[in-house]
Amino acid sequence: MPRMTFLRAAPPVATLIATMMLSAHAAVGADKAAEPSSKPKLIVVPPATLGDAKPAQERRVYKAAQDQFTASSAFDVVTDKEKVPDKVDPKKGALRVTAASKRIDAADAVRQEGINLQAESKHGEALDKLKDACTLYEKAYLELVDYSKLADAYARAGVSAHYAGMGAGEVSKWFELGIAIEPTLVIDRRKQDKSLLDSFDGLHERMDKGGKFVIEIDGPPTVGVDAFVDGVKLATFPGKSLELMPGTHYAQIRGEGIVPWGTVVRLGKKEVKVSAKVNSIKVEEKKIEVPLTIEALADCVRVGAFTMPLCKGPATKLGKQTGAAYFWFGLLKFDRFNRPGVVPFLMEVASGATVQLKIIELQPDMGDLNRKMTEHEGEVTAAVETFPKARALTKPPSVYSGK
Repeated sequence: MPRMTFLRAAPPVATLIATMMLSAHAAVGADKAAEPSSKPKLIVVPPATLGDAKPAQERRVYKAAQDQFTASSAFDVVTDKEKVPDKVDPKKGALRVTAASKRIDAADAVRQEGINLQAESKHGEALDKLKDACTLYEKAYLELVDYSKLADAYARAGVSAHYAGMGAGEVSKWFELGIAIEPTLVIDRRKQDKSLLDSFDGLHERMDKGGKFVIEIDGPPTVGVDAFVDGVKLATFPGKSLELMPGTHYAQIRGEGIVPWGTVVRLGKKEVKVSAKVNSIKVEEKKIEVPLTIEALADCVRVGAFTMPLCKGPATKLGKQTGAAYFWFGLLKFDRFNRPGVVPFLMEVASGATVQLKIIELQPDMGDLNRKMTEHEGEVTAAVETFPKARALTKPPSVYSGK
């Protein structure tokens, strides 16, 4: 992997991540302010009929109900095509945000804060931020890919320690940590104290001319698994990383389908050999469920089985699938004078209770359908606000028996 240097004022990726995080934080308040009030989700079920209704009449009732509730300020109308987002479940192998990845994101942001403070010559505050960033990167080393971020934080901490008057020992400590994992590390030489530059150059030269050591990563050869030292990929796994400077180094193995493994190695006077553990991520097979469609409720309204599992089972599942809180059913019927009317029913998914609402009586040509549906919306809204469980159906409605 190519090395990145400290010369740049801010690595582009880190800058972008930090900017995005700051923007996201700033947008939270605005998003909350802009959110509409929560409205219950409603599914309008195609009507069933009693008597000799024409398909065109059924479609008119369905469309009128859909249009009315969609335009309503009281409901969010959803369809059976809606899908509630899956919850993250690491036990089932779902993609998840790990603690290490959170630390890396946080380290990127904190390091950028340190860079900004350095630019303002607030070196005491900058040092605190950069030390925090180093700690976060170190704790997340198992999943850290770009170790130049950590080397950059070390070097910047050394610079701020110098200007904050922390002493030569403190300055050298940070520089040594950075040079050990990034041998090509350089610092921005513009407008720096000569003593700082001499300190960095002298230390770099001594470490470069000193002894070089080897880290060997041993383990079972596994297809798709690679070994890394300080983020640099080894030619093979098992394999060796040669010509390493004394100091703290990070050995890792990574690969698709395995648990990240790593260890911290402190090189001094001899070669170090570590044994990597290759453990597969255990993923439980996920049962595939076929999503329901609204057709699953066709018999529910056709026979009035609102109180039976024939209706409650599919309604509960469809509610969970779509996020719907209520179902609106309509039964189109004709009286003995062949005048049409719609008998509406409202089911609450949470309780499984269904209530019958006031019949919508229509003119023979159904010319008043839209007006009547507008009036009906108010009754549905009232029913939702204080769902009348006391009047919930306990048996098929009498309208189905002709009583």
